[in-house]
Amino acid sequence: MKRRSSILFKLFALLMVFGLVAAACGNDDDTDAEPVPEPAPTDSQETEPEPEPEEEPEPEPEPEDDGDALRVALLLPGVRNDNSFSQAAYEGLRDAVAEDGNVETQVLEEIIDPTDSLPALRDFASQGFDLILGHGIEYVDPIQQLYDEFPDVAFSMTGGILVPGSVTSSNVVDWLYNVQDMAYPNGILAAQAVIGDTIGIVGGPEFDFVKTMHQSFRDAALSVNPDLNFLEGFAGSFVDVQAAAEVSQQLIDQGADFIYCSGDGICIGAAQTASAAGIPIAVGFGSQEQTAPDVYLAATVIRMKDLYLSFFDQVRNGTFGTPDGEVHAVGEEGYAFYPGGIFNAQVEVLPVNMAATVETAVGLDELQAALDELVASIEAGEFAIPFPG
Repeated sequence: MKRRSSILFKLFALLMVFGLVAAACGNDDDTDAEPVPEPAPTDSQETEPEPEPEEEPEPEPEPEDDGDALRVALLLPGVRNDNSFSQAAYEGLRDAVAEDGNVETQVLEEIIDPTDSLPALRDFASQGFDLILGHGIEYVDPIQQLYDEFPDVAFSMTGGILVPGSVTSSNVVDWLYNVQDMAYPNGILAAQAVIGDTIGIVGGPEFDFVKTMHQSFRDAALSVNPDLNFLEGFAGSFVDVQAAAEVSQQLIDQGADFIYCSGDGICIGAAQTASAAGIPIAVGFGSQEQTAPDVYLAATVIRMKDLYLSFFDQVRNGTFGTPDGEVHAVGEEGYAFYPGGIFNAQVEVLPVNMAATVETAVGLDELQAALDELVASIEAGEFAIPFPG
């Protein structure tokens, strides 16, 4: 079932053509205290006749439990409140479940190592979960090992298109955000906001797609100011906050006037460091306004609710993993791939933090206007963010 690695490059070419690249459920049932009975009247008290009891309305019939609730499991590489990649999936699932009304969920956090993820995936599949969402490239290989063993379980992997040999099937689909959509808006903002000429870029592991995202950021910034310089560092992890803080400090010590953190939980550390240094920061995958309200300017974020709602429908009607989804053909083969970007509202450019107090080269309102113009042109089909060549 493995494919030739050349498929990967063809898929990336397709991405260029199409402009591509969480939980307590307790209900606190409040019960009214029973009324204290009135004392019985004494002989000297006159007793008024008791009023006729009001006829109680018929109770509303409770809905029957037909036992058809969809069972969905979500695996996260980080925590559900990381202000980033994992939180986006958790919130997307939470909102989709609330809208659907007939879904049971279970969420596992901080599942990264294959020795943890493979048994977790197998356990959910063995329990008969209908849909398992592996929200991260960490789950691609385990899903590839399991999907054929559990043909009645639907699996969604993230970033499988980036893994040589990964396949989709009648019970496996693939989703990935457009890396350029996540990065390019931040580059446009950074180039106009920075005071100075050097921007520091902080990433997680040195994966190719992370480097591609950084290149898209640079391309955007250079389109505004071709004289900018860039420093780049990697934390080696998507979740090691301390490592990202140390990398950010190293870049600042080398002269960075602005920090761009390309994403995930590590950006908490980058934002804390930027705040301590008093320089602006832009972020991929989520707002760091609570972390560093003084220096955080803007961010991009993924929105998963509508995608998950579509997956619920497809599992129920038997079209999951089939060409009813969005399939990109490669020769005589098909790949059930769902791209996410600004064009389909799965990537959102968050508003500029107007409460920021850090000094910027232009006003915050001008930065917002620049982002508004970019997004409007993309949504109107007038501009497609180029995939880095």
